[in-house]
Amino acid sequence: MTNIVFSRSNALDDRGFSIVEILVAIVVLPIVVSFTVGAFNSVTHIYDLTRQLNQMYAVLSACPELDRALEFNSLTSSNNCYPNNVFLREDGSTRTVTYAPVLTLTDTPNLPAADPLKAIPDSKIISVKVGYPSPNAGLPPLELRMLITRNGIGQQ
Repeated sequence: MTNIVFSRSNALDDRGFSIVEILVAIVVLPIVVSFTVGAFNSVTHIYDLTRQLNQMYAVLSACPELDRALEFNSLTSSNNCYPNNVFLREDGSTRTVTYAPVLTLTDTPNLPAADPLKAIPDSKIISVKVGYPSPNAGLPPLELRMLITRNGIGQQ
């Protein structure tokens, strides 16, 4: 039978962490936590921005559908462009976000000379803009421009 002898050095290794290991952990842990929190905040911000863009796109894409149903001569800047423009917030509450699209109608002869659509006769440009809600309200709004002629519709 073999006798196992424990040396004193093995007993010293089982005492715990050294002061150097604790100092390294104190320095490394906050760095790892700050990178993790930063990554989480970035992902949350990008998700919120993407959700807002999706909702804004839904409002923008519904406005032309309403305007297509109207007769060419009855198109005005005051047409109803408020389809599904109210969305529930994703914070678990019953609060909503409302988008207010701005519709502008311009006859093509009234466009600036540099606009390539100015040369198209007997046409109108419908411009629909939808702005971001907070916290991204400072970003430029999304815009959809449509050329409407007596014979059809085109988008830019």
